Amino acid sequence: MNLIRTLITLGAVFYIAVMLAQAAGNASVLVQAGIGIAVLAAAAVITWQRETLALKNAEMALLWASVLGFVVYALGGGLA
Repeated sequence: MNLIRTLITLGAVFYIAVMLAQAAGNASVLVQAGIGIAVLAAAAVITWQRETLALKNAEMALLWASVLGFVVYALGGGLA
């Protein structure tokens, strides 16, 4: 489990760096980058939770937030 946590954390750090670089190069994505950074940081921090019930609840909340995000995206027609 420790390897999974480490890989998730390293992946989050990498993508946070990518989002910061994008925001630095293009100010119009600043809000989206901020939201992405907050979500990635939360996901990485949650994996280091030691209490099993709290971890399960956080995972379920993230899962349903993802489902809700896809539903909103689909109902919005993609908003291309």
